[in-house]
Amino acid sequence: MNLPVTKAPAWHGTIAWDALLNGMATGLFMAGGVSELAAPAIFTPVAIVAYPVALVLLLIDLGLLVSDLGDPLRFHHMLRIFKPRSPMSVGTWCLSIFSLPLTAAAGLSLLSEIGINFEWARILAVIVGLPFGFGSAAYKGVLLSTNAQPGWRDARWMGGYLTNSAILIGCAELLLLSALIGRAQATAILRTAFIVLLVINTIPLGLLFADLQPTHARLYTHGQQWLVGVLMFAAATIIPLGLALYSDSFPFVVGAVIFLLFGSWVIRFVYVKIPHTSLI
Repeated sequence: MNLPVTKAPAWHGTIAWDALLNGMATGLFMAGGVSELAAPAIFTPVAIVAYPVALVLLLIDLGLLVSDLGDPLRFHHMLRIFKPRSPMSVGTWCLSIFSLPLTAAAGLSLLSEIGINFEWARILAVIVGLPFGFGSAAYKGVLLSTNAQPGWRDARWMGGYLTNSAILIGCAELLLLSALIGRAQATAILRTAFIVLLVINTIPLGLLFADLQPTHARLYTHGQQWLVGVLMFAAATIIPLGLALYSDSFPFVVGAVIFLLFGSWVIRFVYVKIPHTSLI
């Protein structure tokens, strides 16, 4: 008999939201930080709006993450030790440390809006936070692909996809904020970057899909595989790309971001629930 010997984790749909919100928070911070450091005259007005939004997204994500543990104290317990070879330990520490410079950048951004400007401190917080933001974006995919759960253990490109997806989502969010506050030059640059990142993102997504093709074949019929594949690529890539290429007007920007977020959530939900689906 070819039955799985592992027990499916006691996770529910909140983990898919956690994975999406993690990418939204870390991606927005990284997109805002890199943009501000590269061209402060163009992107600083957008970045100081982005950091508080990223902090709100991270707080919601942490709330979902801790609640899904069952016992909130378990998160505290994970900070008692540090294991460099454990994706869970490294990820927990990256996420915890990342929250500190993000909070500082968000707070200093809000202060600058009322005339209290410590730009040097905000820039320092951004520089310190970038590597930990990247680690926070990457660890979930690495964690899933290095355990024994059916399907996950074959998803070698899960870390690459989730990391690249976070950067793409962050660029999309920054584009939306830029269009919302009327920064035309920043919007034009971010729209181009968004289109390029959408195309690039098809590579890790396609490789992840190929990794999991044997799992898909075992869990779904041929028709269902095509349906899932088309839904993933259409919602997360083709429709956002078409909308972004067609027009740079605000409604099309909003539509592109909404479809990207929906498609990204579908991908995370399908792959996070693979161990549970395997037992059906």
